[in-house]
Amino acid sequence: MHHLSTQSLGIPLAKLIGLAHLHKERLLNQYLDPLGMSSAQFKVLAAIHYYEMNSPAEICKYLSINAGSMTRMIERLLKKGLIEKQPNPEDKRGVLLNLTATGASLLTQCMDSMENNVGPLLIGDLSTKEVEQLSALLMRLLPESKP
Repeated sequence: MHHLSTQSLGIPLAKLIGLAHLHKERLLNQYLDPLGMSSAQFKVLAAIHYYEMNSPAEICKYLSINAGSMTRMIERLLKKGLIEKQPNPEDKRGVLLNLTATGASLLTQCMDSMENNVGPLLIGDLSTKEVEQLSALLMRLLPESKP
């Protein structure tokens, strides 16, 4: 099997992936800002709702953020009335996070914006087949331990 150099196309693959990530983050922030959300806040709400992650430590690990940032994020989301926290019955030192009705409603609005605005801009003029190919290739790059 012939392996291409990561620089064979002129731009290192890691840099291309990084640039695509930055583009996605800019789009997310642009379209979530009118809803009063940041991409980081959206990701925490999505982790709680879609991946059923209720522990701050679990969300920190999943999103690769530190505990201090997570604590500040939880406080912002609590002040906005988007989440609630309760004592963890299995760990008296820990808490469990859940979306409020307001948080669930806002997450739905965010997902609508993702589907109607961010997604199409990320896809650009790629055909359906090209999007499927790109998705399949990116999935192959990811480690097996993904939610």
